[in-house]
Amino acid sequence: MHPQLADHLNPGCIDLAEKLMNCHAENRWAKFLGKCNALSEALNKCLGAEFEVRRKQQLIEARARRARFEEKIKDVRKDAAEQKEFEEILRQQKKET
Repeated sequence: MHPQLADHLNPGCIDLAEKLMNCHAENRWAKFLGKCNALSEALNKCLGAEFEVRRKQQLIEARARRARFEEKIKDVRKDAAEQKEFEEILRQQKKET
């Protein structure tokens, strides 16, 4: 069984979905005996392929977001280290005076 299809998420599988729905509508009882199974399997393969494409794209985007996040963390840590050094210099100057 496949989920409800959305045109914007599954543009390549819309024609197969329509064919499957037509097959079910035309063959009310024969669909239970496997009349539309070939179309159903083709639709499942199509949906699986589109899922993989989206998954790979999301993985690329996630890695890019992670790299930007890591860069920001590195900058924050560098700023914190510089702040700590500056405060240490001020403490030493206070002790000397």
